[in-house]
Amino acid sequence: MSFTFPALAVAGALLASLPIVIHLLNRRRRRRVAWAAMDFLLQSDRKNRTWVRLSEWLLLAARVVAIALAGLLAATPTTLDLLKGYFGQQRARHVVLLDDTCSMQRRGAGGSAWDEALGAVERLADAARQSGDELLVVRYADTSVGGDVATLVGSTPAGESSSGVATPTSLQVTNASASPSDGLDRAIALCEAAPPGVPAYAYVVSDFAETALRADGASRLDALSDKTAGLVLAVCGDAAATGNLAIESVNLAPGPLASGVETRLVIEVVNHSIEPAPAVALSLRRNGQPLTALEVGPFGAGERVAVETPVTFMGIGPHAIEATLPADRLPADDQGWLAVDIAASQPVLLVDDQPKAIESRVFAAALRPIGATRSGWAPRRVERLASDDLAGAAAVMLLDIERLSDADTQRLRDYTADGGGLLMVLGPRTDAGWFNQRIASAVAGEPPLTPWRLGPATSGPVAEPGRPVISVVDHPAVRVLAGKQNGFLPLVRLLAQRRLATDDDVAALRQVTTSPSAETPSYEVLARRLDGQPLLVESHYGAGRVLGLMTTAATGSGGSEPWSNLATLPIFPVLVNDITGWLAQERLRPRAEPIVAVASDTPPRSSLLRWDAADGLMEATPLGPSATLTPATPGVYRRVLGGVEEPLFAAQVSPAESDLRSASIAVLRQRWGDVARVSSADELFRDAPTPASRGPLYACAAALLGLLVGERWLAYRNSYVQSAARRGGAV
Repeated sequence: MSFTFPALAVAGALLASLPIVIHLLNRRRRRRVAWAAMDFLLQSDRKNRTWVRLSEWLLLAARVVAIALAGLLAATPTTLDLLKGYFGQQRARHVVLLDDTCSMQRRGAGGSAWDEALGAVERLADAARQSGDELLVVRYADTSVGGDVATLVGSTPAGESSSGVATPTSLQVTNASASPSDGLDRAIALCEAAPPGVPAYAYVVSDFAETALRADGASRLDALSDKTAGLVLAVCGDAAATGNLAIESVNLAPGPLASGVETRLVIEVVNHSIEPAPAVALSLRRNGQPLTALEVGPFGAGERVAVETPVTFMGIGPHAIEATLPADRLPADDQGWLAVDIAASQPVLLVDDQPKAIESRVFAAALRPIGATRSGWAPRRVERLASDDLAGAAAVMLLDIERLSDADTQRLRDYTADGGGLLMVLGPRTDAGWFNQRIASAVAGEPPLTPWRLGPATSGPVAEPGRPVISVVDHPAVRVLAGKQNGFLPLVRLLAQRRLATDDDVAALRQVTTSPSAETPSYEVLARRLDGQPLLVESHYGAGRVLGLMTTAATGSGGSEPWSNLATLPIFPVLVNDITGWLAQERLRPRAEPIVAVASDTPPRSSLLRWDAADGLMEATPLGPSATLTPATPGVYRRVLGGVEEPLFAAQVSPAESDLRSASIAVLRQRWGDVARVSSADELFRDAPTPASRGPLYACAAALLGLLVGERWLAYRNSYVQSAARRGGAV
């Protein structure tokens, strides 16, 4: 047993002998005197001698033990850690699997979980150094990107790469998310490779986030215990403290990314807690300059809250938005970024093969109004689809064309699958046979571009004065017509429209497929006639969106009256802009990537550029062949791979790291208590009393109090202490 104050322990042991010395000295002062009157007392003493002697010995023992306990308490003993048995018995290899992911930055009353982890590793290193053992550290994120084993004590094992002998303080926590699987595999290999006769001990130092130890990690942890002479799970942080607000995303509402055109900034904040959270201030900066702060919240338990604000980017080129929450338990996810490359305008292809091009003219006028108002769109009429045109197009509109060539149809499929948006205005000129064969059917092993087929034309519904002939759902593409009390709905008139094929009339509402390979692709009806006939439908193809309008806006059959009056309505420009923004959203969506530790092969002449508000893009250290392509910190970046620049993107903490729910020590003991020792990392190899070691101290204090009470009773019982009444009555 060790003591915080060893001198007091020695003093207590010496003072414990004082009652014995006093007892012996008192025996030397006794002198026998013959006195006849005492004979009868001597007879009584002989009769009760056994009990008197026993009580005197008990009194002496109580005084000795009481003084010894007082010295023990003053010296403050420390409880020996159960892991001390891992060191000093024989030379051993100790392998630490250290969680260096972002969630380890979580803060509590006593510091961060990472501080607890480093403290435990440092105490392990001291113990290994004193016993001449070997201590190796493997890290979650560092191992996932091909990092070296950190040698803290001893030499690097054969076949392992190392940057030299490290210290606990040289180990750094990351902002990345990483699976423990790679680290567990590395730890298992190191334990298996221990020299013959050298036992291996493993320590997993982590916050044991619930999102990390999935089935693969759990099975590997069981395998690690089989390869070691002892396995320890050291828990960092407080599992009960999970409250954390995180910026989940910073994005833009559908619309053009064009200079001088106002758009909507959408920021989502998530409350990762089982308790409600109050509203907080959200500060914003555009290109380093502050914007008006927003209030977001309050939050219910686990609630996601979105807040919007208008924003305008002036000037073409890279721009950035930085959103920041007040610092909380995990500061790394209190910051979110938006990265955009702003253009002067976004091209929109209007495919119109009619000589007069009436349909394309009304759509172009809606997208590019006359006057000072800028929509941000640059509509351009084409008769066929060229690859160069499609490469830069934000959206494509087929305006009642008769048909496309097979080559153009294939290019349209590829464009849509890659995230492009497509609107098909299906009027009297559209060849239903071609459409159903080349668009709505599988071609060369590729799935249909639309899950619905085109039927014949039909007349429009009879309009009653003041009553709408169509109804719409709540959807961004038709928001101008949404609402039961919308005053524009009664203005819409339909003379004629296309029907869907007979067996396609019933749509699966709100079940739009997001994959062209889905077994049962479906579509959503955004607008329909009151008799149920679909007017505007949406489906997905690959990453792109496809809208089908079953009528025209300004043309009819053979130059007759237009099929609808949409082009004459004052809301038509708003409707067309909303549809275009919705179609172009995937194509123009700002790129964002979570910070994830993933190994990658980097081509030569590659680098990572970080955006800086003052200096623009600053080139970082060139990326080596084995360097990770993921940035280390949140921010705005651009990659240069093989000399080719990639689009701007924002890097931010993975949402999985923001969820601080962790397995408690009790849960871990229930799951792995039979194969591992589970303890708090803050209690491993402590030289000072820890909360777990105070229990014996409290027991000693209680025993001391009991001994003092017993000593007083024995002293009184043996008449060494007189009562106050007897002292007062003495003559």
